Order: sequence, then C-alpha cells, then structure tokens
Amino acid sequence: MCDNKVSYYVPKGHDYRETTVKCGLTDPYGDRATCDTCASDPDISRHIDNHEANIAYDEWVTNRGEE
Repeated sequence: MCDNKVSYYVPKGHDYRETTVKCGLTDPYGDRATCDTCASDPDISRHIDNHEANIAYDEWVTNRGEE
C-alpha cells in the first residue's frame, strides 16, 4: 500500500464529520481503506484480493471447530 489518505464521512449527531485513514488500514466501517491510485492498479488490487481471501480462510479454519 501507499501513504495516501482516504477520506470518509462518518455520522456525528445530525451531521457528518470527515475522518481520514491511511491507505491499507482499516476504515471506520471495518473494511480496508484503499485509495483511488491503488484501487486502479491491477497488481495492487490482485494483492489486496488475495490477502482478503487469506484472511477469510484463516478465520474459517480457526472457527470451524466452534460449530
């Protein structure tokens, strides 16, 4: 990931406030913040998708014994 910041507008009372997150970190909604530059790069997008799939698989393996 890069050092770009991604802006989000989160509810605050009856209004919204802007918050910024470094590209690659967790956004206010629990997803990965990805700037436009990284999102438009096919290699970076493929890396992000692969990493997210690995995370999902690790969670599945960890939680499979809890059924």
